[in-house]
Order: sequence, then C-alpha cells, then structure tokens
Amino acid sequence: MAWYLRKSVRVGPVRFNLSKSGIGTSVGVKGFRVGIRPNGKSYLHTGRYGLYHRQELDDGKQRNETIPTREDTELHSSHPDAIQYDTATSQELTPAARKELISTLNKSYKGFRLDYLCGILCAILSISVLSQNNAVGIISLILGFLATVAVGMWESKRRTITIAYEFEDDKGEVFRNLLSAFNTLASNKRVWALIDSRSIHDAHESKLNAGASNLISRSDVQVGEGKPPWVNTNIDVPVMKARQQTLYMMPDGIFVYDAKGAGFVEYEDVSIDDNTTRFIEERPPSDAKIVDYTWKHPNKKGGPDRRFKDNYEIPICSYGELKISSKLGMFFYLMTSQDDSPSKFRRQFENIVK
Repeated sequence: MAWYLRKSVRVGPVRFNLSKSGIGTSVGVKGFRVGIRPNGKSYLHTGRYGLYHRQELDDGKQRNETIPTREDTELHSSHPDAIQYDTATSQELTPAARKELISTLNKSYKGFRLDYLCGILCAILSISVLSQNNAVGIISLILGFLATVAVGMWESKRRTITIAYEFEDDKGEVFRNLLSAFNTLASNKRVWALIDSRSIHDAHESKLNAGASNLISRSDVQVGEGKPPWVNTNIDVPVMKARQQTLYMMPDGIFVYDAKGAGFVEYEDVSIDDNTTRFIEERPPSDAKIVDYTWKHPNKKGGPDRRFKDNYEIPICSYGELKISSKLGMFFYLMTSQDDSPSKFRRQFENIVK
C-alpha cells in the first residue's frame, strides 16, 4: 500500500481513472471511493488534495500454499513433459437419467442474481444523492439496503430446491458407510490433490531437489460437511473441495459444482484405487510417518554434498495415494498425510456400491 498522485475525469457520479494500463472506474464521495482497475481488480481509495491512499481488495481467487520444491512440490507452471491429472468439468458429468435434476440445479446456481443488481443500482443512486444532500442520501441508503434485503429473500425462495431423504431398509447403513469413508479423509492433517508430475533425468536438477526422481505439483484439499448451493436438504453431507471443484456426497450420488455449473456422478460409476508412496517433505504434517531422511543437496552416494554450505537433512514420509475416477471422466489423484487412509477409504466406499 502506498501514497501517490492520481489523474481522473468525472462524469456524473462515476469517475474514470486514467493510467498507462488503461481506464478504470470508481464511485463514491470525496475522500472515499471504491473502484475497479483496468485489469478487473477492485480497490478502496481514500484521501484528498492530490494525495491518495489505495488498498487492494480481495480478488476472490483462492491461493494455494507453496511447498518447497522436492519430490512433493507444488509447481505454479506446468512443464512441457509433465503428466496432467485433469478431471472432467461439471457439464461433462451429467448422466441421461439425471439431466432434468441437473438442469434445475444449474438454473438456480448460474442464474442472474437480481439482488446483486438491486444492490449495485441502489448503491450508485444513494452515493450520487449523498454527494448532493446528506440527509436525503442517508435515507436513500437505508431504503436501498432494505430493498436489497427484500429482493435477496425473494431470490432465495425462488432459487432454493428442496430435496428430502428418507432412509429405508439398509439405506441408512449405506449412508453411514459413506460418512465413515469421508471421516477417514477428514482425519488427515493434510490432503492434497495432484495437478501434474514429471520425471527428473538431469543429475544436477535432482541434486538441487534433495535427490528426488520426480517433481509433483499439488494443491490443498478441504474435507468437511455441508449442503449444495441453493439446495435445502434434511441432512448435511460430506463435502470435498479439490482442484476448483466441490463435490457433495449425497446419499444417491455425487453433486459436482465448478465455475461452469453443476453435474452428477452415480456411485455405481465410481472406481477407487489406493497405494502408498515415499515422499520428500521438508515440513511434514504431525500425523505423517517418517521412514527415512535425505540431504537437501545429496552427492552420488547419498551423503551430503560438501560444496553446498546450506545443507541439511530432510524427512522422507510414507504418504497414501487415492485415485477417485468415474466412467464419464471425473478424476482426482489425492495424497494423504496418513499412509493407511486411502485403503480404509476404499474398503468403506466399496460397502456403498455393493
């Protein structure tokens, strides 16, 4: 955050801010404005008499924690030789039997938000009036807020879909197995989704990466419970957020949400594979099993390379690997800090589709 000089052109309540990168817009009153840069990022702008202070606002993008480059590393740009672990979009995951349901969900999830439009218009109108008359402006702000809340309540009622579940015979036991499977994942201190991987063939690059034979790009996975957007159910279900998709484990199948909308995967179409792997982790989670150590810069015999001053031992962990895939193209390659979690998950999940 810094102080700087600004040039602008004002047209009514909207101010056009000029810069080398293009034209941005902002609205507000003297000394306090909210605007949008030419690149689409928003900011808060305060100050007067040519001296201003600008604070960047949240751009809404989720940032993954960067892990030091090793056999386990998170990479931010894919290598040309990397193997990609991609999954199908939500729109590719809709079986014919579920198209009507998914179409209804998409109308609720992707439809235009009238309450957002009402809020923006009321804010612009109120700020414009406030600059001319404080009393009338405050009244318009209050009325605009109440109108936005009212439209929001109407939107919620219009969009919300109610799905009620009644468990008969052994269906309750099946859902309990589903909960147990995802509780197994949630018990891990860390769960990651693999993005891509590539082999290291160069001895120098391997030396710089603790003797690793592969570099892996990964991102954090969140496991919890909740309900799908705009869906009212009588139960909370397991939720997994991974690779910019959110999976809701409903009793009768998986709702998949991403930026394109909603999709559905039948449990009968899901395949589970599990394994364990040795993984070089500079700062392993507390529940990880450490099976060996390596040097940050090893020599050919595996000992420390004396040419590097900053050389120390790094743990090698035994991690679990879990592959979740479906016939229509859903694919998640997960890694768990507890090496036995994937096998437990597979056994519990298999009880769902029996």
